[in-house]
Amino acid sequence: MKLYELIYNELNIKGVFFKDSALGSFFITEKLEHVLTGLDYVDLEISDNSLKIVKPDKDKYKVHRASFTGYSIYVFAKMNGSLAKEVEYITLDDVGINSSFPLFTGGELLEALASLCHLPNGNYIVGNVQDYITTIEEMTKETPNKEHFFRGHYYFKYELVPSLYRRKRYYENESYMYMDFKTQFYNELANKKYIEILTTMQHYKMPTRLLDTTSNPLVALYMACDKPVTYKNKNFGIGEVIFMSEDKKDVKYSDSNVVTLMSSLAVLETNYKQELYLKINEAIKRNDPEIYKSSLAYKRFVAEVKTTLPGFSEELFDPEVLLHPRHVKVGMINERIIAQSGSFILFGLCDYKTGEYRTLHTVSKNRIFIVNRPYIQRQLELLNINPGTMYPDKDHMSTAIAKSYE
Repeated sequence: MKLYELIYNELNIKGVFFKDSALGSFFITEKLEHVLTGLDYVDLEISDNSLKIVKPDKDKYKVHRASFTGYSIYVFAKMNGSLAKEVEYITLDDVGINSSFPLFTGGELLEALASLCHLPNGNYIVGNVQDYITTIEEMTKETPNKEHFFRGHYYFKYELVPSLYRRKRYYENESYMYMDFKTQFYNELANKKYIEILTTMQHYKMPTRLLDTTSNPLVALYMACDKPVTYKNKNFGIGEVIFMSEDKKDVKYSDSNVVTLMSSLAVLETNYKQELYLKINEAIKRNDPEIYKSSLAYKRFVAEVKTTLPGFSEELFDPEVLLHPRHVKVGMINERIIAQSGSFILFGLCDYKTGEYRTLHTVSKNRIFIVNRPYIQRQLELLNINPGTMYPDKDHMSTAIAKSYE
């Protein structure tokens, strides 16, 4: 780690360069008891371990002041490009939990970055509910006439992958898990659609091809602050909300034919799904539908679909439907979906040998990093957003009641 000295108005101010692939690049000063004036956009001249402000330049660094009780931290946000190659920089790991970093704590660093709100790389970082709502409002204005969905998770490096695709033994045994679950709850599920059974499985934490989303941004914010019981990462964590906007015509409903076709894949044996995946990709590449239509896997797929859609038209079938994930609005079939304004991303076929899958291609995505989470949780409590209202079962509600008296 290399400390630099910023020379400004006869002051020598210690600071470091910071770099993160998601957050961006910055020069960040030590904690100061006095206020620096006349700083807006600047360029920095680097000489060994000293920095000098040489001219105003909107293409270089924008200067932000993060105010704390009794002191300030100044953040020089790199506007374009990356840091100079010769510059030494720190990462989040260097200011993690229990670190001995000399200039500021990890929490102070993140609060200082949150003072920017809109990061130069296009992402956002917020540390309170007010800034979060303002950010959501700003993003929805940029995407009018679109459907908006949100996904909140506790760790910002979490990938948008359904639980089924996270372990090989899950996606190789999807059909067996599906049928075992349906058998165990046969009286309840015998007459349910594929997507309704998958939704119920998701509710009871079974691995499925569904990824939870919500139409309520505050629900997503709660999820980004709510530490999972199974969370074991001891690094300095940052939550995240993914903002997704999609054309309304591309959003599907639980009783649509597209959703029936995609969710029926859960019943197919793995060897059929793998063959179907390979044949469809080859047919698309060669522009020859007969490649997949002549396969045994396709015939097995059609036979399964016709048990639910007797009028299924093979002539109108677009094989790409089975490859790309889709946003799905589901029926309000349980209390949790109602409480969380729940929806899902339904994933299609993957390569069952390599584990590769198609990512979301129809949506635009923005990332909002969530810091200062204990404070945000207290704010959400004032809005009656807590474990009892998010998970309206007896266990969570009793926990929420007891906690309110602590």
